[in-house]
Amino acid sequence: MLGKRWLALRESDQSSHTVYEFGCLPDRVWRRRHSRAMQLLATLQHPHVLSIETCSFEVGGEAWASAPYTGNHDCIVTLMDVVRAKGDTLPPAEAERAVLQVLEGMAFAHSVGVCNGPIAIEQLLVDRHGSLLIELYGVARALAGLEGMNGELVRDEVRSVVEIAYRLLTGIEADEPRIPVGRLVKRMPRGFEQWIETGLDPTGGYQTAQDAIDALAESRAEPETSRVRNVLGRFASWSR
Repeated sequence: MLGKRWLALRESDQSSHTVYEFGCLPDRVWRRRHSRAMQLLATLQHPHVLSIETCSFEVGGEAWASAPYTGNHDCIVTLMDVVRAKGDTLPPAEAERAVLQVLEGMAFAHSVGVCNGPIAIEQLLVDRHGSLLIELYGVARALAGLEGMNGELVRDEVRSVVEIAYRLLTGIEADEPRIPVGRLVKRMPRGFEQWIETGLDPTGGYQTAQDAIDALAESRAEPETSRVRNVLGRFASWSR
């Protein structure tokens, strides 16, 4: 986490918000970077990216920002909270849905020239509708004065999401030597398994978030295609 989270209530409309306290920034350079980072994040209006609503500085130089509150009546809910509650892993269908939402938010950010670098699973929040949002996307790079993106950075970011998929399914990190996910997860869909293996291949992987999204869609279609081919094969044998 780049800052402390606080829950705030706006009295005028009784709405809940998450307020981030970033601490005291040492000089004008850091304050300019902070303002730019918050302005950048405010432009990322997407269902799976948590956007910033407002930002300000206190008299002593402490930096603050607010965002919509995504939690329930009790607290903010992270993806890891959900995973732990389910026994430290997710079923393949839920893991696939989670990584697809992250990739969709990432693809949008990349389309407007913003990049985060590798995504940490701790950055992923779950809202009251069960939807994922990436928290403080791109802020760390912006605060470090880094802008723009390149192919290597994008590939590393996409790979980090595939690594998250592996962690959600297996309960362990995708460190080498890595056990193939199909050996650890019962009834693992073949297409999703291949998607993960391709994404973690050190000599391959996905070049962009959209490439990973497209490949995931194709992986879901494969079992149905195979089933149709089998049926057509039986039709052909019956006709002979």
